[in-house]
Amino acid sequence: MPETIEKNTNSQKNLKKETIQRFISAIIVAPFVVLCFISYSSLVGLVATIVMITSSELFFTTIKRHSTWLSFTYTAIVTVYPILYGVAFRNHPMELLAVIYMTGIIVALYKIKNREIITEVYFAYSTALIYISFLLSFFIPLYDIYGPAIALLTLTLSWSYDSFAYAFGMLFGKHKFGSHYSPNKSWEGFFGGIGGTFVYIIIYQIIANTFFHSEMKLTFFLELLIAFLTGLMDSFGDIFESSIKRHYNVKHMGNLMPGHGGMLDRIDGLLFITPVVYIILKLFY
Repeated sequence: MPETIEKNTNSQKNLKKETIQRFISAIIVAPFVVLCFISYSSLVGLVATIVMITSSELFFTTIKRHSTWLSFTYTAIVTVYPILYGVAFRNHPMELLAVIYMTGIIVALYKIKNREIITEVYFAYSTALIYISFLLSFFIPLYDIYGPAIALLTLTLSWSYDSFAYAFGMLFGKHKFGSHYSPNKSWEGFFGGIGGTFVYIIIYQIIANTFFHSEMKLTFFLELLIAFLTGLMDSFGDIFESSIKRHYNVKHMGNLMPGHGGMLDRIDGLLFITPVVYIILKLFY
């Protein structure tokens, strides 16, 4: 019994320390990220920078042990996609994606001579290009077509859901649903996160329209739908990344952000949220 009490006490201390670290990291990083939404060019630069950081975290977790050179090369190739898409291929994203994908495969065939690891290299490269670079690049048409207010809302949806889900999960979480890939998730946190995000969307729209002269006109249906899909996609995005980490037996993809781990650990849900918000707006807005 004393050992159990001591274990719980240490766990609470570690949780408190991690929460403080998360708060400090958010205070430092968030203002810089928000400022990058001032112009289209700075947004493209932000997307490319995040792709570079997160893809390098993935490559150095998955294929560095096979080839450091390939990790650096793949990071550069994957980062090229949002840059070229945002600058010169805004009307031809799929053609660009096809060319970059084939380029990476050719590089692997040239560099890797071990048939035992070639499929693992394919997996890492394909995951980084589609899951990170392609999905995050949906911020470019979001900003271009719907404006900075919608793009910034999309970014902060993940922050909002994570914060409310974390709080409700800590206070009321009893019924788990994250499976063995992400066992700490609870239904209480899930629905609390959705409810909190719905309220956040309403408040955000009022502030954007009142103080920043935005013309956001999201209907009640869209606000509710986006809040629900934010919770769903954020959860699946997090579980997907967790499954990769479980496979490679790592707790975090990196150590860039104390309390959060790596950059990929911080945006795993956002990578699923961004394209879904774009699709929903295309269908109903």
